Amino acid sequence: MAWSRIDDSLHSHPKIMLVGNAATGLFVRLISYAGQHLTDGFVPASAARSYGTARLLKALCDAQLLHKVDSNASHTSEADLTFNGPGFVIHDYLDYNPSRKQVHAERAKNAARQEAFRNRRKGKPIVSDGSDKPSNNAPSNGVTNAATNGAPSRPDPYPTDMADAGGDSAGSEAPPEQRPDGLAPIDVDGFKLTDGMRRWAHRDGYASLVDIDHSTQQFVSHYRSTGARRKSWPDAWQKWIRDDARKAAERPARPTQGAFLVPLEGGGQGRPARRSTTDDRVAAALDLAAELRAEEGTA
Repeated sequence: MAWSRIDDSLHSHPKIMLVGNAATGLFVRLISYAGQHLTDGFVPASAARSYGTARLLKALCDAQLLHKVDSNASHTSEADLTFNGPGFVIHDYLDYNPSRKQVHAERAKNAARQEAFRNRRKGKPIVSDGSDKPSNNAPSNGVTNAATNGAPSRPDPYPTDMADAGGDSAGSEAPPEQRPDGLAPIDVDGFKLTDGMRRWAHRDGYASLVDIDHSTQQFVSHYRSTGARRKSWPDAWQKWIRDDARKAAERPARPTQGAFLVPLEGGGQGRPARRSTTDDRVAAALDLAAELRAEEGTA
């Protein structure tokens, strides 16, 4: 997984101020697309137009934040990757971001370091080629871009390993690992609760049965404490939510207050009900009124 980083001066750059908020949102989505798919800054026209209108894309091209690649043309990045149009190229993308080749190379180094660490724990001999030593370069698992020509002024907020998660199959759990930095695999892999995951929970009705935020916190705490790793954290999270929802549905409803109270004959404990003094006074008044009426009738 790669990360898209945005420079903290992006919000006030003249080009960004020129194109406006809607075009800026589209620009950020295109950066995210290029980072996820490792396209060295190229975005196919079909993807770009599914994110924004032709007017917004034209505004970004006019501001030279994007460069259009026609259908009969191609784009070759500085890292020698060629993409056929139609599409758009993010301006100076590789000035701020690692290329696909760099990302793959860094992933290979991280995988070799993890393998060397496992071998050390098992007492196996290690033939070191230097790949198991920490790199002196800045983290290259993030994807950055800004409308400025300066390097990002903040470190990578997600300094995670790029090595793919272990496991025999999708959703399988690998044996716990004790990392030198003390991080749990769920933190190393950068698990986050996304809007898409929330929409899934609401769409399938699980959000009406469980508190999604609370269940997610329990999920993260569990895997931090066990140190286990899942190859697909979203799949593992969905299973966790489904299990929580099933338990909530099977849990008997709590009785309302007083549901178990049974009225006793006579008002309680088998004794005859006591007549209210108010009832006695009312009855006496009615008797007196009847007597007065009787006397008036005989007079």
